[in-house]
Amino acid sequence: MSKYVIVDSREKPKAIERTLQYFSDHGIEYEVSKLLFGDYMDWNRPGVVVDRKQNIAELAKNCTVEHERFRREMEKARKAGATLVVLVEQNRYKDRGEWVEVDSIEDLLRWSSPHTMVRGEKVYRVLASWTAKYPLRVVFCDKRSTGRKIVEILYSDENELNQR
Repeated sequence: MSKYVIVDSREKPKAIERTLQYFSDHGIEYEVSKLLFGDYMDWNRPGVVVDRKQNIAELAKNCTVEHERFRREMEKARKAGATLVVLVEQNRYKDRGEWVEVDSIEDLLRWSSPHTMVRGEKVYRVLASWTAKYPLRVVFCDKRSTGRKIVEILYSDENELNQR
């Protein structure tokens, strides 16, 4: 089966330049079109949709200030029978001068926003609740590997996705 990714038209071109280059370099066709929820999907495999976040701070904003808006996105995914995979383009942060690797939402417990009063404990609690209630997964990656990670997520089998 060929790979054909739909990229949400609201994605900022500069922010996804490297991702689209990855698609082109690896023979993955794509088109830009408005999606009802999320940022990347394959029409042939509508059961998984990727929602890209540029960093942990954006994820934290979705869990706090934009809580209701993001909850509506998860409702749309559930109604469509899709799993929404939030892909956060940050897989480490500094805590008291020490780098903390982020592989799961539990690794956010020590995180704190450098610009707001939001703490990782709050973000973790919200995400833990949402992942129990909605078809939601959270994956972290380095910005340089976003394109590869999107392809891995979109084309992994359902069982593998549920183990992440």
